[in-house]
Formats: sequence, structure tokens, C-alpha cells
Amino acid sequence: MKNKEVLLPNNETIHYFEQGDSKDTLLLIHGNTSSAIFFEPLFEKLPNGLRVIAPDLRGFGNSTYNNNIETLTDFSDDLKMFLDVLGINHVHIVGWSLGGNIAMEFSSNYPNMVNSLVLLSSGSPKGYPVFVKNEKGQPDFPNIYKSKSEMALDPVQVLPLLNIYKEKNAQMLAYIYDVTIYTGKKPNKDKNLLWMQEAIKQRNLVDVDWALANFNITNQNSLYSMGNNKISKLKAKTLIIWGNKDLTVPKIMFDETVSLFPEAEVIIYENCGHSIVVDDPERLAIDILHFI
Repeated sequence: MKNKEVLLPNNETIHYFEQGDSKDTLLLIHGNTSSAIFFEPLFEKLPNGLRVIAPDLRGFGNSTYNNNIETLTDFSDDLKMFLDVLGINHVHIVGWSLGGNIAMEFSSNYPNMVNSLVLLSSGSPKGYPVFVKNEKGQPDFPNIYKSKSEMALDPVQVLPLLNIYKEKNAQMLAYIYDVTIYTGKKPNKDKNLLWMQEAIKQRNLVDVDWALANFNITNQNSLYSMGNNKISKLKAKTLIIWGNKDLTVPKIMFDETVSLFPEAEVIIYENCGHSIVVDDPERLAIDILHFI
């Protein structure tokens, strides 16, 4: 993994990791509350010769956040500029969690650039809703937030993370990951703390949460938005991977994604949580390579 960075035409500097120099390129798109460094276990299991690129998205890790994002299209456009600067015309994409939604957006906007699409523990094509919380701190379904400023005050999913970022409390973020993300295997504590120190650099949490809640590429309505049917523009063969111990992307959301990609290949990892990259990186690398 080599550390690199490029300046985009929109004046954002994108930091990224890269290894290998093959003709084919595998683009890894990380999730929310993380950064590209979280793909380190997968890098270690992929062939050294395969060209693998993992950028820190705008506002995450060591990339800049000069301009606020409004929708996931902003991330998609960043990736297009990023690939253009690197002279890459075609990619295989693995999108983890939020990265899966961004991968869907990119694949619908630039379908001829995507050879294959892997949705890893991804949010739904109808987004990832954040519900208003009741007095017990539980989701008050189906009540949703009416504005980004209201969502910023969510006492469970948003405000605690904002405080962690403000205090740069990597230890507390590690605890949250341990309870909610690492429900399969646990990573090496020292290495994980380094990942958490990168994750707390995030500067766009509320913007991302709002954009993700309003994301909808289907022809159906969600609680937050009407679908734009961009899903009809996707051409790439698709693989959906999910762990049966995932608390972040529940089975109902996984099932929804599968139903909206009826031709996709589907793999369920037993005894794995939201971070399959930690739970079983060796099998994950094999499955990705076999698919692409």
C-alpha cells in the first residue's frame, strides 16, 4: 500500500492507497465513519500485482473538504475526476456500506466505466434512513427528520459521533465499533486504534447522513425521497455480499437490495458482521477475484 494524493479540478485533494500495476483496476470505496485505511486487511490478501486503489472520500481521512457535499452524486463526480486524473477508463468496484451506495450512484452515472460491481454490506438502493428517536432512544418508525439540522441533533446515531470527532476520542469510537461493527471477529487492537485515529478525521458526518437518507435510485418512493430510477441505467454484473451478524445493515435492508438486483449474484457470510474485511478477508479476496 503506497500513500498517494492527487488534486482534482474542483480543488479537492484526494488521498489514496495504491498497490499493483495490472491492466485491470479494482476501486475500493469505504464506508461512513471510516476511511480507506479500513481496507488494509483486504489489500494484504489481494495479489500484489493487481492494481488496487482506495481513496479517502472528500471529507474523510486525509482528503480535503473544501466544498460541502449535498448528495452522493458529489462523491460520484469526485471519483470520476479522480479516475480521469489517473487516466483510468474502466474499473471493477467494491463499495462497502456507504461506499456501496456511492458505487451504485457512480455505476448509474457512468455505466460504461464499470466492469463489475460488488456491494459489500451495502446500504439499500433506497438509501439508509435515520429515524427520529423516542424517549427511550429507540427508532420511532416511521417518523423521519425534516431537515439536516434536525438530523444533526439525533441523540443516538449522529450527535455522539459528532462529539467523538470534536474531542478526537479514538478510544470511544473503537468501543462503538466493537459493539456495533465488529460483531464477528475482533481486529488487532493496536492496528484498529490506528484505523480509528483516521476515522475521527471525518468532517462531513451530517452532510453524509442526510445525503444517504435521501438517496434513492429506484422507481419507488422511500420515506425520505422519491426514486429517480437511475437503477435502470446500471449495466455492470453485480455481486451482493452480506454477513448474517450485521447489525448496521439489517437483514430487511439486505433483502431489499437483493430484491432490487434480481440478476445479481448473492453471497451470505455466516458468523460475520458489518466488517467482513476484518471477519474473513481471505475468503473475501477470493470471492472478489473470482467474480471480477
